[in-house]
This record gives sequence, C-alpha cells and structure tokens, in this order.
Amino acid sequence: MINRVRQVLWATTLLAAAGLGGCTDAITVWPVAAGVQGTTKIDVPAVAGHWRVTGEGPDGPTLDVGHVPGEHGTCRGGTVTYTETGNVTELGDQTCFIDLDGNLVAEIRSVTPLAGFYRQYLVRIDTDRIEVCTGLTVWAVLRAMAEDQPVGYSLDTIEHTVRDQEAGDLMVIIERPEPMRRFLASALPELAAACDQNRNDLGWKAFERYEPEPEAEPAATQ
Repeated sequence: MINRVRQVLWATTLLAAAGLGGCTDAITVWPVAAGVQGTTKIDVPAVAGHWRVTGEGPDGPTLDVGHVPGEHGTCRGGTVTYTETGNVTELGDQTCFIDLDGNLVAEIRSVTPLAGFYRQYLVRIDTDRIEVCTGLTVWAVLRAMAEDQPVGYSLDTIEHTVRDQEAGDLMVIIERPEPMRRFLASALPELAAACDQNRNDLGWKAFERYEPEPEAEPAATQ
C-alpha cells in the first residue's frame, strides 16, 4: 500500500506540473489490459493514419495514429498525437483494445512526463470512422455522471484517490486490472447509453479519415 500511495503522489505531482490536472482527467496506475492482451482476438480495424473531427472543417482537431499500417493486434505500438488550435499533445506510445461485454475500450499508455500510467476511452471503430464517448476518459465521465444523477454503479468500490487542484480535481485509479475490468463491464453500458442519447450534453465525438495536404516545396533561391 505504501508503494501505491507513493505512485499516486508522484502521478499527481507530474500531472500538475504538466498542466494536465482538472476535473476532466483521470489516469490509472495499472493497465486494464494487463493479463488479457494476446489471449483473445480483438475485432478492431487497423487505425493507423490521419483522422479529423467530423464536421469541423480543415482546421478542426486532428488525431494522428502512428501504428504500423494494417496492424490488427490487441496492443499496437506507435505514438498517438492529438492536435487542436495549434496545440500538439502526444497522448501515448501504445494502444490496447479491450472488449468488455460488448463495449470497446481503447487504453493508451502515456509517455513522458507520465510514462507508466494509462488512460481509457470508450470507443466505436469502423474502417473509416472512430467515435469516442465524450472524448474524455471513462473514469472522469463516470465520476461526473455519478455526481449529477442516480447511477447503477459506485466508484467507492474502486480503489482510487482524488486530489484537489486549482483547475479542478484529478482522479487516479490505483485498483488492480481484474477489479477494474469487472467494474467497467458493469458501468460502461450506462455510459454508452448516455452518449447514444446525448444525455446531459454527453455524446460521441467522431473522427473521419483524411489525407493531409502535402507541404509546399520551398521556393528556390536565386
């Protein structure tokens, strides 16, 4: 337990220093995919390439997925980068997909300064479309839902800590993988339904494939 507390304090300090704290962020110390990756075949299309938020036009937020082209594995290496209004954020260097009773979770392993921590997102993926429920981590949204309305799950059953910060709260899940999977399997149907119904401003954030314009060749000097 002492080691876990030290890990949590280290994580929250790094997040605060990186400016990533707040009510919309949550990380896990352990990967949800631990112990299951490679044990079952995951039916998720290859997602390597460039993606742009649907309906936002050429200047909208983009997602660049650096997986090996054609990769269909449960866990796929390669940097995932999110860009919005000129701000570039490296989300992680590995993505694992976990099917929890019909709900698909994408788990991204963070990079420096948060290397060794994980974020999980509820997603739906087709060959040319990625949808993310709210665009935020599942834990942050589940917590917000529980504070706003009666729900059929209790975050008190999951070992976690919440640290108050000026910009909001940071949630750090320190539960082991198997209890996290059990909890998410029971709670995610409620989250998916909220996004399906656009309940309380929740909804699916959709990305579609696109090809960036080639960079212009530098003008020749005389």
